[in-house]
Formats: sequence, structure tokens, C-alpha cells
Amino acid sequence: MASTAEPVRSGQAYIIVQVDGRSPESLADFTGDMHLTLVRAGQNLQVTGAVARTSESVRFYQKDLALPDRDIRVWTITEQDDSTFLASPLAAF
Repeated sequence: MASTAEPVRSGQAYIIVQVDGRSPESLADFTGDMHLTLVRAGQNLQVTGAVARTSESVRFYQKDLALPDRDIRVWTITEQDDSTFLASPLAAF
């Protein structure tokens, strides 16, 4: 049985407050399999998955915990000028 994914607001960025239980300091913290804590409008969202890097971006492939080989959604991770890290759902049409 597949788990139900937590709802995500389309087109909205979420602040990444933790990477594997610690505060992120640089984009280099986003490698391999990991757990992220995201915040938007005071609500925490826990996501687990794997990071893939390209020369232009960091992508996080959120996994279904019940079916680890299944991607739920893809997030783009960016660093802002104030050293805040954001995760935005990637819309591919």
C-alpha cells in the first residue's frame, strides 16, 4: 500500500530549515540520500529522498516511504542572497 503524500502548494517555495537534522550552510550540504524539513506559512513538511546535481541546479527527488523506488515529486533547491535555502516543486510540462 502506498503512503499518502503530504499536500504541497503548487508554485510556492518552502524554506529548508534542516537537512538530516541540522541547519544547511551551503549547497554542498545537499548530496545523496537525505531527509529535509521544510517550512511554509508556519507548517512543517517532512520529505525524504535523494539529491541529483547538475551544473545548473540541485534537484531533490522526493520518495514515497512505502515504495522507495517511486518518486512523489521533484524539488529545485536554491540558495538565496541571505543564505536561506528554498525548495520549490518543479513543474515540468
